[in-house]
Amino acid sequence: MTTGVIVAKRIAQISDDNREFVLAAVIIAKSDPRFFTGTVRSASNGSSDRTSLVARGVLTLTLRDSEKDTINCTIWAKADVITHYDHSFDVGDVVDVQKPQVSSAVSCRSEQYSPTVSSLYWLTINEQSPSSQIVHHEGKQQPELKLLLKVPPVRPEETIPLADIVASGTSCRGETFNVLVVVRAVRPRKEIRINRTNEMKSFREVVVMDQSHTGVVMKFWSESLIKKIDAWVPLTTVLLIADVRIDFNEYYKTVGLTMDRKTIITQDPNVPQVQNLLRHAKNIPIQDVDIVCSLSSGTVDPATISTVMTVQQILDRTEGDLVSEEDQFTALCYAVITRLDLDGSSKTVSQRCVHCRTLLRSQEQSCSKLDCMGHKTPVLEQFFDLSVDLTDHTGTLQGCRMIGATVETVLRCDVKTFLAKTDTQKTELKWMYLLDRCTVRLVVKRRSAVRFQNLFTIVACALADPTEVEAKLKVY
Repeated sequence: MTTGVIVAKRIAQISDDNREFVLAAVIIAKSDPRFFTGTVRSASNGSSDRTSLVARGVLTLTLRDSEKDTINCTIWAKADVITHYDHSFDVGDVVDVQKPQVSSAVSCRSEQYSPTVSSLYWLTINEQSPSSQIVHHEGKQQPELKLLLKVPPVRPEETIPLADIVASGTSCRGETFNVLVVVRAVRPRKEIRINRTNEMKSFREVVVMDQSHTGVVMKFWSESLIKKIDAWVPLTTVLLIADVRIDFNEYYKTVGLTMDRKTIITQDPNVPQVQNLLRHAKNIPIQDVDIVCSLSSGTVDPATISTVMTVQQILDRTEGDLVSEEDQFTALCYAVITRLDLDGSSKTVSQRCVHCRTLLRSQEQSCSKLDCMGHKTPVLEQFFDLSVDLTDHTGTLQGCRMIGATVETVLRCDVKTFLAKTDTQKTELKWMYLLDRCTVRLVVKRRSAVRFQNLFTIVACALADPTEVEAKLKVY
């Protein structure tokens, strides 16, 4: 029974028989509005009714009024009203929810698509109750409620390391987990055309890290969050993300994170684990580039490399703020050899110690490792060591290293035979492959230094059927 008296309630006090009350709470999550065409029935002359199509929308806010209590509130209204609410309220605002409808969350179909909350009930604001509305809170509770923005909806002990997510591969695709991470890099806004609606949709990518892994890409689609990301400071802003969805990033060909309708992000949460994470982020080791690592390609079986990537995809994935100094991945690239200096001044042959396979500099005549028997009794071997450029329709991979047996297979000769050739013969050999379409299987390794450097080691290269190359490139 309606008494006309509006009472203040807390989330913990709400039950399905509540009608006339007001709830003061802070917004901790907000969905993007969704719009659709709805049917509205209106009375006409006589006893019959008529219907009309009206643009309508829905918006969900997740509210909190204590460290333990959270609840979802959905607004159903005409499109212009939803737009007003979307522009008027954002995460961090303290609001008064006046005279909402209360229903059981168990029977609400939207429950599985909204953030997980503590309350067993669901609040609704719609046009059927004209007095129901949400307004900005002007009372004394605002400072107290603002402090709740630093309290995450889950405990840090309920988060999992990024390394475990990456190691799971595609087996956890579509599942949601909790993570505690620090922002490592923020990328600019991008736009993509949605095939289903032919509309342009904005998104941003943020590289996040923790103490187990130094770079995983997270994609943000929420327009309100896209704007907030500008204020995130790399290696300083910490995020506790509840119910982040695991996805396989087709562009980078690796496991990534993405926003979900259930996701709640707590920025700089008030938990002790934050300080340890920040100390780790500030002390990421910087190592010199060890060029010898590019020569140890024998650990990868070329036959197992089947992931097709364009040059631009490889370059994007090897950005210095994305992967760690231990990271490597493999790719199959259909490209054209645009630099192959067999008859010029570029190095074509290097030498290494037979005993430990350590690369020797040009002026060295013995192994540089003091504990190697080759230091006192040098036994050296020569091997092909070429630097080539690969180009496709998206860009160029400069300085790809093609070494050893791979070069011998491509050039169909060993080092001794190659060195015995005249300059004219070397030129003829070069033009047999230069600007020819080829299928390249390569291992991409990255080592961090003062300036980031990527090492593209070709472990297999073969001439390809031009029609096959064209067919593969059409995919992109």
